[in-house]
Amino acid sequence: MNAVAETLATAFALSALAAGCLALLRRTPPRIRFAIAVAGLAVWLVPWGALSVSVPSSGPVAAPFVEWLGAVRDVASAPGEPAMAALPGYAIAALFLVGLALFVHDCLALRRGVRAWRARSRPAPELGALLPPELAGVAAEIRVVEDSSVAAASGVWRPTIWLGDRHTGEQRALALAHEMWHVRARDPAWLLAIAAVRRLYWWNPLVARLSRQAVLMLESACDHRCAAQFGKADYAARLASLLLAAIAPMPRLVATAAARSLDVQRLELLGEPLRLRSRDVALMAVVALFAAGAAAAAVVERTPSAPAPLGIELPDTPAAHALSALLGAANDGDTELLVELLGAYTPQELPMPLPASPRMRIVEVRESSPLHVEYVVESANGARHVGELTVGVSATTQITATRLRPLP
Repeated sequence: MNAVAETLATAFALSALAAGCLALLRRTPPRIRFAIAVAGLAVWLVPWGALSVSVPSSGPVAAPFVEWLGAVRDVASAPGEPAMAALPGYAIAALFLVGLALFVHDCLALRRGVRAWRARSRPAPELGALLPPELAGVAAEIRVVEDSSVAAASGVWRPTIWLGDRHTGEQRALALAHEMWHVRARDPAWLLAIAAVRRLYWWNPLVARLSRQAVLMLESACDHRCAAQFGKADYAARLASLLLAAIAPMPRLVATAAARSLDVQRLELLGEPLRLRSRDVALMAVVALFAAGAAAAAVVERTPSAPAPLGIELPDTPAAHALSALLGAANDGDTELLVELLGAYTPQELPMPLPASPRMRIVEVRESSPLHVEYVVESANGARHVGELTVGVSATTQITATRLRPLP
């Protein structure tokens, strides 16, 4: 499996776990569900196929786990045609370019919409008197848009709250408090990041679902804070009226949080008792464990344990270096390195210049030249063989010829 396919497979598995967890945590506080949704989106930004963490495979506790991770990685890494393996990368790059163009288009639409609001609005700092004490210190400009029913917050570094002049009395206070909670929680920045990921992966249904859930949880968190201030029943009634009245067109990135289907879900969540239960904590712990296993399977590489003593000191030649690497790989069971050294495709094809023994050491070097070495190797049971090894003239230590016979 190439890096692109491994990245997509890992991200899909992790985001599917996040989506499944959200489906089971329907009565959990919105900020917790928001964190899970964001985690499910963030995994699509990690280049899993390019990451590699080496973990020693020795030790009674680590060995079984590391071996299992290596087995999972080996099964998922079946070789394929190089030309065919490159196709997913080109396809994903093309899809990303389309998504980037869509995101730029959305940002330009937001900019045009905000400019239109500013041209038809006036600053209204006096409305800050309607805010509760915990929101009085939030740095945000308040502007009233003429002949509009908009209620939105925009701006990452210089936040602005836009209120249509059709909102009056308690409805205005409710809309102002709700949007100010968004600013205090830095939700405009979160919305921008969520919109970027959703656009880059516009073809991915899991990303679309997690994006909707993240936005819904942002709105629900502000709804519950406002409900604590205004009273749940009163706030729910006024919110329903406010949502029905919000017919003014909004720029795309701002309107993401005001979709009709999300509005209905907001009212439903507001009417449900939300709390963190012990079984919710247990479920999140299990999902986190599976997610950690999936991530580890993608990035963990097995490294051999400390090599066994090779016996005598070998000459400082390319052939002797190749013999040392070959003996160490054979003693550690590193078939990948054996394949690399001997230039074979499978372990069964290896013309091994070593006996079939788990622990071996070199006891004598009979002949040595830069590209050739003749040696005596001793097995774990004391049996000795004479081996010969020749390497190529290239800078690598790939073995080109071998020979093994029992010692007379």
